[in-house]
Amino acid sequence: MAFANANGLSLCYEVFQTDEKRASEPLILIRGLGTQMVQWPPAFIDYFTAAGLDVIVFDNRDVGESSKLDAAGVPDMMALMAGLQAGASFPVPYQIADMAEDVIGLMDALAIEKAHIWGMSLGGMVAQHLAFSHAARIGKIICVMSTSGDVSLPIPAASGLTPPDNEDEGELIDYLTESLAEHASPAFPTPFETRRALATKVIQRCWHPQGVIRQMAAALADGSRTERLKEIGLPFMVIHGDADTLIDISCGRHIAETVPGAVWRPVIGMGHDIGPGLENEIGPDVLAFLGLT
Repeated sequence: MAFANANGLSLCYEVFQTDEKRASEPLILIRGLGTQMVQWPPAFIDYFTAAGLDVIVFDNRDVGESSKLDAAGVPDMMALMAGLQAGASFPVPYQIADMAEDVIGLMDALAIEKAHIWGMSLGGMVAQHLAFSHAARIGKIICVMSTSGDVSLPIPAASGLTPPDNEDEGELIDYLTESLAEHASPAFPTPFETRRALATKVIQRCWHPQGVIRQMAAALADGSRTERLKEIGLPFMVIHGDADTLIDISCGRHIAETVPGAVWRPVIGMGHDIGPGLENEIGPDVLAFLGLT
């Protein structure tokens, strides 16, 4: 792992290089709300490096080992949601557009002129911003388990779990182990031991709920991206599981129907995670989309 100065922040990142490069552009993976780069499954990364892609992962701002925006404070989420429902603007510490600028800053720091983007969940929202604001720097977009934010769509489901109100490591690990299973893929299940080990790694690396709240505020304040999605001219692929209980598959379908020429790839039995073996299910289609088959 290394650190790059990007968009005024320090971003923790790692580059996984292919043994036999077949693509001139690397693949940058952008994670979702509150999750860390260590949560990308090694087998998933290996699948794409074996296909000839350099793969770059990083911690978004406010999570993992990247910069925390604590000086910006913690938004009042109830006031934010009430303001949005009333049609009023509400100040937030930063925007999804700022998170897209972080990606461009990381590319600049690594001297990458153009990259393919895989964005999942909140990372898919960041990917959308990259598509309509930084098209010249982007090769192709793969938007996974995300939403356009259109008001007609179902809102993300609320969690049925309550995080501990203390810093006890054991309780936090118990909570995250269960949380990782809450919206998991029934057709690509992650064994308990794997979830437990990952939860332990994540908690010991960084537990920072204030940053998660700021990311959530950015997502809510971004509103609908529907009209901007209609203007995207980049090659665009949308992947979404029919078993996603956090962000309904109709949200992904709406993105695919809105972006001109988008490729729509529903996945039977996929939930809101990258479960074991998923790379073998969707990987061939992703590689074909990237022109690597």
